[in-house]
Amino acid sequence: MTADDDFTLAGKADHEQASVWVDMLDREIDDVSAAIDKVGQKARAEHRVGAVDRARRFDAEGERLAAQLRDLHRMRRNLTDRFG
Repeated sequence: MTADDDFTLAGKADHEQASVWVDMLDREIDDVSAAIDKVGQKARAEHRVGAVDRARRFDAEGERLAAQLRDLHRMRRNLTDRFG
């Protein structure tokens, strides 16, 4: 085994590990997206009945989840940009 072989094996392992991370991020993106939908439904329901304080709490939670979703997409994009 030569140094080039070690580099090739390490590169393959890096790509495989990145693939696992992308799969994990995809699942997390799906989960957070579903949570955003649920929180949005709750916020709209509270707004409809005039429960502004509760609606604002749901709105704030939706904003927090949206920021988390942006971070997850950024991480996924960084992995796919680096490892294709």
